[in-house]
Amino acid sequence: MNVPTESSTPIKILVVDDTPANIDILFQTLEPEGCTLSVATSGEDALNLVSEIQPDLILLDIMMPGIDGYETCRRLKEDESTCNIPVIFLTAKNQTKDIVIGFSAGGVDYITKPFRQEEVCARIRKHIQLQTLKNKLEEQNQTLSELNETKNRLLGMASHDLRNPLTSIQGYSKFLLSKGDQLKEGARKEFLEIIHSASGNMLALVNDLLNLSVIESGKLTLSLKSSSIGELIEERVRLYDYMAQGKNIKLLTSLEDMPECSFDPQRIGQVLDNLLTNAIKFTPPGSKIHISLKRINKRVQVSVRDEGPGIKEEERDKLFLPFGKLSSKPTGGEGGTGLGLAIAKKMIDAHHGKMKVHSETGKGTEFSFEIPLD
Repeated sequence: MNVPTESSTPIKILVVDDTPANIDILFQTLEPEGCTLSVATSGEDALNLVSEIQPDLILLDIMMPGIDGYETCRRLKEDESTCNIPVIFLTAKNQTKDIVIGFSAGGVDYITKPFRQEEVCARIRKHIQLQTLKNKLEEQNQTLSELNETKNRLLGMASHDLRNPLTSIQGYSKFLLSKGDQLKEGARKEFLEIIHSASGNMLALVNDLLNLSVIESGKLTLSLKSSSIGELIEERVRLYDYMAQGKNIKLLTSLEDMPECSFDPQRIGQVLDNLLTNAIKFTPPGSKIHISLKRINKRVQVSVRDEGPGIKEEERDKLFLPFGKLSSKPTGGEGGTGLGLAIAKKMIDAHHGKMKVHSETGKGTEFSFEIPLD
């Protein structure tokens, strides 16, 4: 019966023993069980070899020349790179005090000599299973810790970024309800525009939070259909042209004729929304934004190039991380959540595509993405 593993990779065991007969017996016992064995004949050799091998388990004799098994185990447990490798002692000693010393040194079990095949395999099997479960638990704890940190940041951001527009909406709507009939038409329109803008900011934040929640939970699904990506770009450019005109920015398109391809129009639309709003946000008034569509082999490439301040090289690693806000400031005082690019990249990844950025400080930034035609 083989020692079970969760993959086809053999279990790596380091045998530390200076007796050839013992080593031969362990090879005869464990190699047929699917284990790969390495040998060290002293504690010093084991300490030098273990970081190179990174075994799944160590079988360690107690009585050896030089440092004994107890001291070898202590040193292994003091080293961060080897402290989690389970150590099973090999010994003819079975007195209680010897067993206590071994456990105190960091061993997890004992195998007594002379070896019995069934016992050796059973003990190794059990400790490999325990170590696998321990590793899984640590990974899950790390994941939970990261999710909890993300949750706290989301809640902190939501409470902060939602409070401001809510305060504006409440304040201006209260004034309109109590004294709106006393205001001139221009003032009433201005108040309504402020309420509309604030509610739009809230909706954008809520959408970003919901999108991130779906992505982080692994429940992002695509509704693929054969569509024209060129028509989608034209639609989005028309949609954001009013925003660009407000800053005297021109949106210029260069779109190659392209066959229909399979993608999720809603998700790709969200990606385009993010790239266009970012470009408008960081482009100075009177500048231009260039939107292009072209075919590269069997892929579609869409790019949005602005004439903004560019992105500092040391900040580019933060671009696609949640909450990755940069030092560049919007040219019109616009706000943002720091989630848009992270969400956009995840959506492109889901299409088996890739997203790139090219930026020169003081000259502008170009974001582009590619997705397969088929």
